[in-house]
Amino acid sequence: MSKYKEQIKRVPHSKGNALEFIHRYLIENDVSKKTVVDVSAGSGYVANLWHQAGAKVQAFDMYPEVFRSENLTCLPIDLNEKLSVESNSADYVLLMETIEHIPNQQFLLQEISRILKPSGILIVTKPNNSSFSGRMANLWVEAERSDMFLSNEASVIGYDDTHIYNGRVFLCNAQRLRTLAGLAGLRFQKVYSNQLSVSSLIWYLILGLFLHFRSFRTYKRLDRKTSNLKEKAILLQQHQLNSNQTVLLHKHLCILFRKEKV
Repeated sequence: MSKYKEQIKRVPHSKGNALEFIHRYLIENDVSKKTVVDVSAGSGYVANLWHQAGAKVQAFDMYPEVFRSENLTCLPIDLNEKLSVESNSADYVLLMETIEHIPNQQFLLQEISRILKPSGILIVTKPNNSSFSGRMANLWVEAERSDMFLSNEASVIGYDDTHIYNGRVFLCNAQRLRTLAGLAGLRFQKVYSNQLSVSSLIWYLILGLFLHFRSFRTYKRLDRKTSNLKEKAILLQQHQLNSNQTVLLHKHLCILFRKEKV
């Protein structure tokens, strides 16, 4: 992936780990002729990558004027409102570096599920506050990193002084994201590896065995209390996600969900 690093460094308001993941995903998966809706397109780097891979891309952003492409246009969108996209029309929806800025995350995921075709795919990328270092940061300062507080009412992020939006006020960990997606009919499929967090690795060496043991005991206790087969399967998935080493040890969350067939 090193040949893309210089390009990625020049992309404004994006995370390198997320962009490298998209490069890798497009190499490993044929997306030609797939309909892709990018609901947080930003400067257009990711939308252009999917276009170059042969996908039919619909790009949207809160500030479409920052979007740059010779082949695509970008339309305005408000992710707190009903999405102006036809139901059951998208093979993929991209939600990158965005969900932690959105107050009504359940509504957004329900809207994304609506526009996805059955078996369509949602790709979410976000900072990993479910890593070991993220979990410890929540213990110390209730934020995603221990060297910062949670974004506050004065926190804004922007492309410039006039194109601004909320900071990461609405942190969403992996378990919450899995559950909200599940309520919207989106089934968790896979979490992808990216960059190892050294601080998470250190915490894992100290406390990892206890975490695995405690998660397993919790899973077994709850499993014994229910006879509902669907709930049993979900409890197992929660345990597996809670003890997933990619989640625990990597800096970013790159997660794939698939819309359930009706």
